[in-house]
Amino acid sequence: MSTAETAKEYITEFLDGPLQGQTQHRSFIEGEYEKDIEAFVAVEGLPSQLHYVAQSTRQVGDTLFVSYRFDAPGSDSIELDDQDTNI
Repeated sequence: MSTAETAKEYITEFLDGPLQGQTQHRSFIEGEYEKDIEAFVAVEGLPSQLHYVAQSTRQVGDTLFVSYRFDAPGSDSIELDDQDTNI
């Protein structure tokens, strides 16, 4: 059994969109990483749903990293100021 099969967590990497540059530790669901992630954030005090789709994976030592791309059509419409970093 490989390390990836026995691990309980993986790390998400958000490549673009409002969560660009952020990472999260997430638990495998039934032994697999999530192909789609729904993230809920507050934008100007209003709840917004963001949709991200898995693009690629890489193994670093015992840790699986999964890269996600922002799916704008599948997300709530939000407008960010260039200076707004508090999402």
